Amino acid sequence: MIWVIVITIVVFIAFKLGSISGQIIESVNSSGGMRVKYTKLLENILGGHKDSKIFVETRTYIRAGVSNYGGTTLFHIQQSTGNKVIIQYEVKDNPVVPSYQLEWIFPDDMDQDEMMVVMAMDIQKKMMQGF
Repeated sequence: MIWVIVITIVVFIAFKLGSISGQIIESVNSSGGMRVKYTKLLENILGGHKDSKIFVETRTYIRAGVSNYGGTTLFHIQQSTGNKVIIQYEVKDNPVVPSYQLEWIFPDDMDQDEMMVVMAMDIQKKMMQGF
């Protein structure tokens, strides 16, 4: 009897997770996909360095930035539940700057130029504080 209850709970949780995931994917698809939905943000990120590019793109995630002899600087853009977008900024393997990460959660309908301003200010604060 206990196995029936455990299996029922596992099936219920799997169904809920699948449903939520499907809703997120549908939301992004209805906006034209991640590249289209976050066009302005990607333009700002990719315009920051001549070697910048999109490294990974899925239905709900994009990794963009630059990786070369001077280190790696990446933005991870993840569509989330509740009409939110999670953006992680990662610096690693830089010979001058120690590795670090920053993270922001924005409403996904927020003006993307404003998102970039907030992120740039936080990155600048981090650089001014030192490591």
